[in-house]
Amino acid sequence: MERYEFNTDKLQAWVNEGISLETMRKFGVHYDSFSNRIVFPIKNYSGDIINVCGRTLDKDFKEKEIRKYTYFKPLGYLDTLYGFSDNVQAILEKKEIIIFEGCKSVMLADEWGIKNSCAILTSHLNPQQLIFLIKLGIRVVFALDEDVNIRDDDNIQRLKRYVRIEWVKNFDNLLSPKMAPVDAGFEVWKKLYERRRSIN
Repeated sequence: MERYEFNTDKLQAWVNEGISLETMRKFGVHYDSFSNRIVFPIKNYSGDIINVCGRTLDKDFKEKEIRKYTYFKPLGYLDTLYGFSDNVQAILEKKEIIIFEGCKSVMLADEWGIKNSCAILTSHLNPQQLIFLIKLGIRVVFALDEDVNIRDDDNIQRLKRYVRIEWVKNFDNLLSPKMAPVDAGFEVWKKLYERRRSIN
């Protein structure tokens, strides 16, 4: 990560979305001038950097067939939860882990004082993440994007045999299609979280 710069002008794109520079410093967010991407480290559960992910700032990325998000090294399988090593203390203290899809959801939640969240960096739980959550043995609150039904995820169905699972779902139509539960602001998130349901 030392090769990338903390360019406040370029990082303003995420500041405009509600993520402060302070939070970006916490999660190691930088800017890569070579690829014109906001970049952030992917860490294992111990906090060691295992990869770097970049989000393009090119507004015409679709037309140019540029990936919106990309990993800088071949990933294989993702044997980690994004943000766990940064938030482990709060997770263990609350005995609850909130799981989002994307890294920016973790950062937005952090802005609101919600320090016990992580991200699976996709729309489904993989077998390695399943095993880790079983061993962790605390309440798991899934807060995936609006269009994801966690009842369709085989690994989540397996997980509920071992830990309590709750679901932050858009039951009251507070979100637009494909929005993450944090995308509509803190007050909407608060309502969604308060109305979460157990699926055990």
